[in-house]
Amino acid sequence: MMKVGIIVQRYGKDVLGGAETLAKNVAEKLSESGFVVTVFTTAAKDYITWKDEFKTGESILKGVLIKRYSVKQERNIEEFNRFSEKFFQTEIKDRDEERWIREQGPYSPDLIEGLKDSEKDIDVFIFFTYLYYTTVEGLKAVSKPAVLFPTAHDELPIHMSLMQDVFKRPDSIFFLTGAEMNFIRQKFNPRKGMDLIRTGVSFSESIKRGLFRNNYTQYFPYILYAGRIEAGKGLETVFNAFREIRKTRLVDLVLIGKKLMDIPDVEGIKYLGYISEEEKLDAFREAILSVQPSPYESLSFTTLESFSQKTPVLVNRKSEVLYEHTLLSKGGLSYENEQELIDGFETIYEDKKLKKKMGIDGYKYLMANFTWDVVVDNIKKSLDRLVKNN
Repeated sequence: MMKVGIIVQRYGKDVLGGAETLAKNVAEKLSESGFVVTVFTTAAKDYITWKDEFKTGESILKGVLIKRYSVKQERNIEEFNRFSEKFFQTEIKDRDEERWIREQGPYSPDLIEGLKDSEKDIDVFIFFTYLYYTTVEGLKAVSKPAVLFPTAHDELPIHMSLMQDVFKRPDSIFFLTGAEMNFIRQKFNPRKGMDLIRTGVSFSESIKRGLFRNNYTQYFPYILYAGRIEAGKGLETVFNAFREIRKTRLVDLVLIGKKLMDIPDVEGIKYLGYISEEEKLDAFREAILSVQPSPYESLSFTTLESFSQKTPVLVNRKSEVLYEHTLLSKGGLSYENEQELIDGFETIYEDKKLKKKMGIDGYKYLMANFTWDVVVDNIKKSLDRLVKNN
């Protein structure tokens, strides 16, 4: 019975985040498949502050043993952002990259020591997301076979010099998309294994129709954005395009997720914050389309959620991952600027047959590539190979 150690910066049923959700799903699915799974994580719940909110020590969630360690240094996000901005403006040779990783956090030397102490009881380690202290230092701490699930895209931190070691140390790297794999191959040319694993998704097939509209008195047709509402997500272009759309179309723009930026006071823009999972999926199902404007995505779970409800997507073409989803699925359109976003909306809004076909094609793409049976089988084969060869 293989013993797997999973390392991720945050973990828990109330922890939100792409890499964190991926780690939790993989941990639980491997446990259900007969693996002995131990998660090494911090006591932090919020990635903004890294403040200890969970109890340190051991606990069990859905058959998975969790070992939580204290974060020794909380983060002031405004101070970190100022430091980070100055850091990336500095010439590479003059940067203190080790300090940046500590400040990025979550800084938990106890977790790193915990990995060393537990290594004798683990056959293979899987590290989730390249970006944090727990991965950068954790990969150095273990000698057993190590896998990295980087959830990577082209952003400033990945170009730091120390990332060369981060991407050359793993015995295998697991990827969510072909675009991510190609980017890492070109950037780092890893000497060891690379596997296109993707991720599994599972959504309820029996959500009550009208749940979202009734609970939130949503009468008009609407465009849906789900995700963090923050600078850097490309929402400014969406807001500007919606101003123009609203001049001729009686539609709303519905936003759900955590609000980290100001939302313009424009008629038809509705911010709802967090809603239940069932309400969210019904919101996807009833939308004209969902929009994903981020130029930086490693997977885009919300795009897959949209496909699960047979709703087309309108995505930022600057994100190779999002563009790949639309090309392979034929489940939506892409744009590069405000006018193309408006044109894409008009195309889907006007052509009901096209909208329906895109929705069906997106759903077929999801079912063919992102089921847990396929993903877990691929992970098993890769881990068996790694352990056997080491």
